[in-house]
Amino acid sequence: MKFFGYAQEWLEQGLAKVEEAYVDVMLYDLVNHFTQDHDFYLDLAKSATSVLDLGCGTGRLLLPMLEQGINVVGLDNSEAMLKIARDKCEAYGYSPALIQGDMREFSLNEQFNLIMIPYHSLIYMTTEQDRLAVFQRVYEHLQPGGIFAFDFDTRVVKIGVSFPWIGFQGIHPFTNEVILQVVQEKGLTTNLRLLNQVNYRFGKDPKVTVESSLEATISAEHVQSLLEQVGFQVEAMYGNYQKEAYQNHSECIVVARK
Repeated sequence: MKFFGYAQEWLEQGLAKVEEAYVDVMLYDLVNHFTQDHDFYLDLAKSATSVLDLGCGTGRLLLPMLEQGINVVGLDNSEAMLKIARDKCEAYGYSPALIQGDMREFSLNEQFNLIMIPYHSLIYMTTEQDRLAVFQRVYEHLQPGGIFAFDFDTRVVKIGVSFPWIGFQGIHPFTNEVILQVVQEKGLTTNLRLLNQVNYRFGKDPKVTVESSLEATISAEHVQSLLEQVGFQVEAMYGNYQKEAYQNHSECIVVARK
């Protein structure tokens, strides 16, 4: 069942409509201002001649790389997000290759010497088969000696339903709606959680929408094992973007080499 708690109550009472997660890409950009990883990935990219940004979204890292003269290709499963990324890049005079595709199945006629999956995008790979498929695709698209860098959530999920919390509150940049986003988590297993978001929109046409997404965490040791299974050599595992050695941190940043 995709919905629980407050989201389920709103739906059962007929007071809310289901909306696909991240369907409102303008709202996604408004909510997400994460920049703590910029220097880490940009430093890696500066020494690369070709970069593939998997899960590039609306161009959060893509545009800063282009601005520094880095040859980068973006791939994302969302055509709507890619359109935003394309518009942003073109506004600054850039025309990078932006490809719609699934990171588990993509096939490009090109190899790169850096492939990255930033912003914990691996959380949407919820099975061993998914993760291995991604790692295999990355391995096949890397040049010999190429670098694979990514970050992921290592936390142990608490089983059960959490108290809701405010994910975002603000004004939509185009509709001028006042938006309050409430998030609630349901731990299904110690490494799998279901997130529900209730979006309250106040404007000319007030409405409530609910979203659901399934996310997975994974231990650093397990990720290292999967990478080695595919053929990677893990060179570093950090606990933060300042390159502090990983020691049971809530996230892990990996640098591996083909």
